[in-house]
Amino acid sequence: MKHFPNGFDSWMETHYEVVQAITLKLADEDMEEDSALYERLEEEGTGGMYTLSEELTDAFEEEYEGAEWGEKLDYFDTIENFLDQKL
Repeated sequence: MKHFPNGFDSWMETHYEVVQAITLKLADEDMEEDSALYERLEEEGTGGMYTLSEELTDAFEEEYEGAEWGEKLDYFDTIENFLDQKL
């Protein structure tokens, strides 16, 4: 059974942000063909993107388990930085 460290709603919201970031990167005409994202798409196809989005969502949710989002820790800045590093 899947574990949702911060609850399903949080996981679902993070998953949306992850999928959106992957989609935007893939649509970028300047994306480098030697990037890890491009290579994964070439090797695993759409199924690889499904798996990647789940892996990144799980990693973010685990890393920020129990985080209190607000002025000191902004969710959107944090997820953007996380995805910039991972993608």
